[in-house]
Amino acid sequence: MPQPKVSVIIPTFNYAHYIGEAINSIFNQSYPKGAIEVIVVDDGSTDDTQMVLRKWIDSGELRYFYQQNHGKAAATAFAIQQSGGKYIFNLDADDYFFNDKIEKTVSIFESNPEIVHVASAARIFNDDTQTLDDVEKLPDDIVGKVLDGRQLLDYFYDKNILFGGGTTYAARATVLKKIEIPPAVDMYIDEFLILAILPFGKSFFIPMALSTWRVHAANYSGKTDDGKKRRAKSERLLKSSRAVLNYVIEKKFKKELIDIYQIKDATRILAYKESLNQKSIKDIWNFAKLVFIQIRPAAKIIWNYQLINRLIPTNLFKLMKKIIK
Repeated sequence: MPQPKVSVIIPTFNYAHYIGEAINSIFNQSYPKGAIEVIVVDDGSTDDTQMVLRKWIDSGELRYFYQQNHGKAAATAFAIQQSGGKYIFNLDADDYFFNDKIEKTVSIFESNPEIVHVASAARIFNDDTQTLDDVEKLPDDIVGKVLDGRQLLDYFYDKNILFGGGTTYAARATVLKKIEIPPAVDMYIDEFLILAILPFGKSFFIPMALSTWRVHAANYSGKTDDGKKRRAKSERLLKSSRAVLNYVIEKKFKKELIDIYQIKDATRILAYKESLNQKSIKDIWNFAKLVFIQIRPAAKIIWNYQLINRLIPTNLFKLMKKIIK
């Protein structure tokens, strides 16, 4: 029987150095090449991205769209709406798929029409050493079984963990295309896509690694010594976090999850102030009032989110870290 058409979307910005490897990994799939649609949305790149892609654009093997720089969420949303496949795969331009990624994922989707999200483990690719390192460890509780999406969200946010986003993410197109993606979620688009899809059905995690997660200085996992860039990145992340919080409030997610996301957002703000040595006693009091007086989370949330640590003045916190080291 013919395999269903799938769409692989690649939002990108200045990743000319990596994107060719990402594209090749799609065309080297065990899945029929004729059933794969590739959509690249270039979010205002100023490097050689278009030149790297030129041979595939000219041959019609991929669809390429260029837009002014509006952020990763806007590029992702546009790519989703352009897609024509039954299932949509996300591929970050600096990662790549292993050759059975699409075949294994589609087989899970096709086995159960209630499944709206399929993910897998990722294998870390160290850009400095050019080596594949450890495989991401997924909790035993979630692998190899059909999971209720809402219960899975509770599990993730109770434990302060999150899996199934980025290049590991695939979704049923009929569901994903109905979700309105606010451009302001920007740098938290990976988290947003999980939050947004899971309430609509079931999820499945394939235990083996089917894609990479490349760690390098330019992505979220890498580090930079440039103070201005770090600060700009942190401020952009804070705006993205607040946009996700606004979404879960507007869409009337369950109160417990909204409360947790309020805590996450407040914690990110306080951590940012800590990084600038600007956390004041007033900041600590406002945080404590929100968390311990207004929200009053369960003990497991206080522990898993290390909320007590945020009440320690910055200088004392740094001194404690030095002593522990």
